[in-house]
Amino acid sequence: MKKLLLSLVFLMPALAWAQSGDLVTELTRDHVDISARYTGDEITLFGAMSAPGQIVVKVRSPEQSVALEKKGRVGPFWLSQGKHEIKRTPGLYYLLSSAPIDGMLPASVRAAHGLDLGDALKNMQVSPAAGDAAGRQTLKDAVLRLKQARRYYVADPKAVEILGGRLYSTTIRLPAQLPLGEYQVDIYLVRNGQVVATQHRKISVDEVRMEHWISGVAGQHSWTFGVVFTLSMMLLGLLLGVVLGRSKKN
Repeated sequence: MKKLLLSLVFLMPALAWAQSGDLVTELTRDHVDISARYTGDEITLFGAMSAPGQIVVKVRSPEQSVALEKKGRVGPFWLSQGKHEIKRTPGLYYLLSSAPIDGMLPASVRAAHGLDLGDALKNMQVSPAAGDAAGRQTLKDAVLRLKQARRYYVADPKAVEILGGRLYSTTIRLPAQLPLGEYQVDIYLVRNGQVVATQHRKISVDEVRMEHWISGVAGQHSWTFGVVFTLSMMLLGLLLGVVLGRSKKN
C-alpha cells in the first residue's frame, strides 16, 4: 500500500499542489457486488494534500430501519413491553480519522459537518412515538449502542495513515450485511481547527443480477414466489426419486 501511495506523487497533476487547501482523493473501487457468497469487503481510499494537515473520512450508507424491543421488569422477570421501529437512520456510519476528531475541531464545526456518531440519528423517526424528550433520547442511545456493538457505527481516530505529511490512506471495511444503494464518502482536510477542503466520492452497493431478480420477486410477489419455489422443490424431489430408483435397479 505504501508503494501505491508513493507512486501517487508522480501521477498527481501539478495543480494538486498549486494552492493551499487542495485535496485529491481516489478509491481503489467504487462499487461492491453483493452475491450469495458475499461475506464482507474492503476498499482502500488514498490521496494527497497540498500541505500538512489532518484527515477525516465519513462514510454514510442509505437509510435502514431498525426494530427495538422494549423490555420491563415484571416481578422477577424481564418481559417485552412493546416494539419501536426506528426509521431515517443510515445503516452504516463511519468516521475514520488521523487523530481524535473532538481534538481537531470545535463542537460547532463538527455539528455542521456531521462528524459525531450521534449526528447519524438526528433525523430518526420513531414509530410508535417514544413520548417525551427523555424517552426519545433513551431510544437514541439504545440504537447508537446497538450499532456500535455490531460495528455499523464506527469512530476510529487511528484509521487514517498519513505518510510524509502529504499522502494519506485508509481502509473502508464493509460488513457482511449491508443496505443496498449509493454510499456517500466525504473527505475533510483539517487545519487549525477548521475544515479547509473537502472531497466527495460515492460507492455503489448492488446485488448481482440473479440474486437481485430473486430478491425482487420474493419481495414484491411473495405468494407467487412461495408457490413456485414449493413446486420447484417438489419437482426436484420427484426427479431425484426417479434417478435414484433407476440407479438401484441397475
